[in-house]
Amino acid sequence: MANEQDPRWPDCTLLWRTLCRAVDSFTELNDRFVEFVVELQKLPDGDHVFAILPQFNNHWTEFGYTMTYYVSDEPERDRKHQAQVNHHAFCAKLSTHHQVHPELDQIQRAGFTFRSTCEFAPWERTHFPEIEEWYDPDDDPADFDWPARRDLELERVNIKMLNAKIPAAAQWLQHVGRRLYDMQGNMTGEHDWQTAVLNPKWTGAKGYSKERFVFWRERFEWMTKVTALEKETQKLAQECADKMKEIENGGGYAQNINNTKSKL
Repeated sequence: MANEQDPRWPDCTLLWRTLCRAVDSFTELNDRFVEFVVELQKLPDGDHVFAILPQFNNHWTEFGYTMTYYVSDEPERDRKHQAQVNHHAFCAKLSTHHQVHPELDQIQRAGFTFRSTCEFAPWERTHFPEIEEWYDPDDDPADFDWPARRDLELERVNIKMLNAKIPAAAQWLQHVGRRLYDMQGNMTGEHDWQTAVLNPKWTGAKGYSKERFVFWRERFEWMTKVTALEKETQKLAQECADKMKEIENGGGYAQNINNTKSKL
């Protein structure tokens, strides 16, 4: 039958959705979820289905990997920020198994994580046409509060977004920082159109490089002095910078950065 499922390519959507929700909710079990996926891939099923983890990467790209700063009116804001950190910790830990299980390697996601954290600076822009579009002089203030809408939209580009992004980036440094330093070549998700919208601070060559890694470290050092950030975020930024400096000096194989808790 045309709609019959091919046993070699089962629909694992429900499995990955359930796992994703579990990673969201149970920070303290993050290591166990990584172990689950590693062991799942080893299952001796007749068709070797789970050896390739069908739909895993696609599902995680679409539903599980984010770099989002949730604004003040977002329901369950703190929980969602913590879930985001959990996702990055999960993907970074999976990537430590890349030599034995290359299908588990998620390290290409780290490039955008660090670009979003250390390069994008939308808060330096002064004019936002996409926000101005909300304004209509014919709107009745009783029906649409333009100043409130403007201020809410400006939250999305506030420098405080680093309170959400630094904890996510820290997970990659903790688990695969040395690999990131040694990477060369193309970086997934790097596009020219992002320049006008996201105001990136990096003006060097595209792709991974040691020079770019050093630039990221310098940006973390700068973040330690951003008064708008929470003190715990500033401290974590310093830990990231210290870790990166150690890696640059030939170390960095074992050093603990702050845990996976998100504090905003």
